[in-house]
Amino acid sequence: MWFMYALIGAFGKSYSGFFRKKVAKSVSGPMYIWIGYTIILLAFTPFMIPQFHAIKDSLLRFPLVVFGAAASYMVATQLNLEALKREDLSYTAPLNAFVPLFTLAIAIPFLNETPPKFGLLGVFVVVVGAYIVSIKPGRVHWYDPLKRLLTSAGAQLSLGVALCYAINTVLMKVLTNNGYDAFVVLYATTLVGWLLLLNVPVARRKEFKLIKGSNRVGVIGGGLGSFAGSFFHILALANTYTSYATSVRRLDAVISVVLGWRYLDEKNIRIKLIGSIVMTVGTLIMLLS
Repeated sequence: MWFMYALIGAFGKSYSGFFRKKVAKSVSGPMYIWIGYTIILLAFTPFMIPQFHAIKDSLLRFPLVVFGAAASYMVATQLNLEALKREDLSYTAPLNAFVPLFTLAIAIPFLNETPPKFGLLGVFVVVVGAYIVSIKPGRVHWYDPLKRLLTSAGAQLSLGVALCYAINTVLMKVLTNNGYDAFVVLYATTLVGWLLLLNVPVARRKEFKLIKGSNRVGVIGGGLGSFAGSFFHILALANTYTSYATSVRRLDAVISVVLGWRYLDEKNIRIKLIGSIVMTVGTLIMLLS
């Protein structure tokens, strides 16, 4: 069942990235994040009243973990919006395949996770897929994709996104390991993030009034996609290894490449699809290990 949760999370995350690309140049990061958090809180607060004790308990027992999870997700979103201003969605999304690598490096010492060897091979293959995605037409040296990762601002921002998502993943895993269900974890971290940005509607009220039409659809669509991606990712984390859940979630790369080609007229799709397929193979290796 964890695989289905992770797969639904991948769809949510890919559509969130698609809508972010649409509004990245016209809506600021703090405004985008605050509106997304507001939508989630408005929709779920009535249903979370019976869970008030669990939410309060998580905040009192693990304040630094909840704050860290909220802050790392906010930073990742901000960096992602900045990356999408500079690079195609079909390039930045596959680079999130580095999340499992960072997650594994963090999870082994902090969560004492030791996945089977074939599971590690699957994670490695996913990262190889990200290397292929970075290949540009006309580049002939093996190190050119690596050079692009080191010199492109969009790529460097995307690697920062991957690191922040990895930190967020491990912190979420800490909360689920301590018995808090997905709704409690998501609501608590969302509430903390919303409170941290409480000044946004006042400080940026002119920007808030100017959000309309396609921008409004993009912000709302991105918020809903982020919610689906986060919630089902938490469910997956609660039922398997952290590196496994984050690797399956990287299937969002395939969906994002297709969305970039179909709706954003992005180029070099063949190479990006090959890289995405390699990442899918890495996921299957994990499932069969």
